[in-house]
Amino acid sequence: MKEQADRITKLVLPLAFSLFLTTACHQFVSQKSHPSLKPSVECRVIQHELGKTCVPMKPQRIVVLEPDFILNPLIALGIKPIGYASINFEGKEIFLGLSPDDVTGATNVGNYQQPSLEKILMLKPDLILSTEHNPYSLLNAIAPTVPVPSDTAVSGAFFKENLRYVANVVGEQTKAEEVLRQYQNRIKDLKNRLGNQLEQIEVSVIHYGNGYVYTPATNHDAVGNVLIDAGIRHKLPPPGKTISLETIEEYDADILFIINLERRSLGFFLQHPIFSCLKAVKNKRVYLVPSERWDVRGMLGANKILDDLFKYLPH
Repeated sequence: MKEQADRITKLVLPLAFSLFLTTACHQFVSQKSHPSLKPSVECRVIQHELGKTCVPMKPQRIVVLEPDFILNPLIALGIKPIGYASINFEGKEIFLGLSPDDVTGATNVGNYQQPSLEKILMLKPDLILSTEHNPYSLLNAIAPTVPVPSDTAVSGAFFKENLRYVANVVGEQTKAEEVLRQYQNRIKDLKNRLGNQLEQIEVSVIHYGNGYVYTPATNHDAVGNVLIDAGIRHKLPPPGKTISLETIEEYDADILFIINLERRSLGFFLQHPIFSCLKAVKNKRVYLVPSERWDVRGMLGANKILDDLFKYLPH
């Protein structure tokens, strides 16, 4: 009997929630179109991979379902969402290129891989910025939804094109260009500060964790583009490649940045039998940087990488 009850529960609960969501969405849409209420606001048609979405000219209640390449540029545009999905690691909320202060007052709607539709519905958003992997039809029943592309080919640095895409959706194209000009001015300042050092130094960036050296499985991370913009000679392992520690000398350079996934101490690398053979380690020009600042794809993350380049590069 208990097993039968469990099976019935597993069948009934999803159906009940689906009915709740459908009914609530119907009520929400009906309220928006009811003749006794204010007429619908003007909107712009945004075309995307899953169709077309009519987005309010100036959305006020935005829910963001990805914390790196969607939330990051939105905050960079000076817009705080009412709700956001997060990355959680070992019970801790991870902010990529951001700080907790950036989302103060906003509601966490769950993990970005499986956000809570119920929490999103209760926030009554007027725009949802999602990924291609979120359930578009269900989200679009709650509010106008635009999936922001994460893997499409871009003409330039991903974080720049990404900022422009999000800005176009929310009607802040002018602000986006201002943010990009400020970034380019910082790049110019860094070049001026480095002076002749720019031609003399070479930088290497690697990820370290669980005894392996590797890079993310995407070429959209901001660090390579920032180094290119600054004109800094650099070595980066190919995207998605895991490197044997025995071949780490291929990525030796004057200065080594280690994206320190395990939060190892500097002494660990200085005393490591393989790392200690590297030129940068011998000269104590190795710097540990957190993944929250360097393993990023958003505009604010790119600026945090710049902060560290100003801090650590010789001048």
